[in-house]
Amino acid sequence: QSPPPDHFHPLSPHTITSDSDHLSKQHRRFPVTNPRHISTAKREQIMSPSANKNDSTAAAPNNNKKEYEPTSHNFQPRYTGPPLDDTMTSEQSTLRQSILSTRPRTGLSGPFGPWLAVPSICRPSQELGRVVRYETSLSMRESELVILLTGARFRCEAEFDIHVGEARRVGIGWDVIRSIPRGTLSSEREEEGSKEGVGSTRSCSESSREEDEFCLERVKECVVPLLEKEHDNDDDNIVHPDNGSDELGAYCKIEARERELAIVLFAAELLDRSTVSDETYAATKRALDGRDDVMVEITAIIGYY
Repeated sequence: QSPPPDHFHPLSPHTITSDSDHLSKQHRRFPVTNPRHISTAKREQIMSPSANKNDSTAAAPNNNKKEYEPTSHNFQPRYTGPPLDDTMTSEQSTLRQSILSTRPRTGLSGPFGPWLAVPSICRPSQELGRVVRYETSLSMRESELVILLTGARFRCEAEFDIHVGEARRVGIGWDVIRSIPRGTLSSEREEEGSKEGVGSTRSCSESSREEDEFCLERVKECVVPLLEKEHDNDDDNIVHPDNGSDELGAYCKIEARERELAIVLFAAELLDRSTVSDETYAATKRALDGRDDVMVEITAIIGYY
């Protein structure tokens, strides 16, 4: 990878390292993109800009084109939490070390620094975050898709930037990431405002981005086909059946694909409409082998992020 840019920011995907202490999820029937099944060489391939053979840029010559440009690095936080001096209490210091040990790549980014100001809020919030991030029955790939959709729906640029790197880490292609509708971002509005002045008319670029507002239909139209393409052209980056049977392996791939698509559509509908239809609930439950508790997990992930 290229070295970090001059505007290096802790929320940038450049902070990603090659290993994680928290990707060792429990073994599952369909271990989708479980990092324990990926060799070091394969993991490095996944993280490279041309990792996904389905990406339209994979075979392009190196022209220094960036696969993804973080948008949150210019934001200036108003408050980052209690200062690291003698005013920090022992309880805050203990919590701080606990957060850093469980978030080796992202540390106190996002709300964790400000949460330290109120330990009674910070402690249970950190615990909930750890559980929904690492201890659900969802694979890391499924979790990252839900988190990216949530960040996109609420135009949370920092959260989206952080999880772009995490998504690449578990094999989600650049095409899928770029296809997620995000609408007009705050950073784009500020940039347009600085160029045109306060009270200016809406720009053409803003109008075009408004056509990309997050909604269920846009996810169905733009994201789902690319996810299907990744599964159809899978080269073992996505599914790693433990049984050597080709027939069972094919069955596992089909079930993994249907499960992932059902999770994405359930999350997108919930995010777009603040509810899901009876039809969507029933279809998702079928894809999840009748497990209502997995939908509780998906909803909890969305609620937390």
